Amino acid sequence: MTNREENLKKINAELEQLSDEELEQVAGGTMEEVDEDIKRFKALNITIDEGHGHASWVAQDILTGSLVGEFKAHGVDYIRSWINPNQYYINGKKVTQDEAWKHIEAQHKK
Repeated sequence: MTNREENLKKINAELEQLSDEELEQVAGGTMEEVDEDIKRFKALNITIDEGHGHASWVAQDILTGSLVGEFKAHGVDYIRSWINPNQYYINGKKVTQDEAWKHIEAQHKK
């Protein structure tokens, strides 16, 4: 067996031991999370400045700033990561992306 196959076996064995909540923190990836956040804000008629028309690195800064601002306006601290899953906090407590969105959507139902 190659090193790659051995490593994949080890990784899969470790993943099998994770709970669904722990696995959610591993799965996803930042761009998928960002895309999901943009779609969910749009569903609430909130526009996120995606930085179109700017160089890609500038556009990413504009997009991140826009997301941070909207999350903050809804009581969620948002930390965008370029490598790891993004982080969401409510009242200093780390929450999942789904928990953050339940908090935001509950505000819009009022």
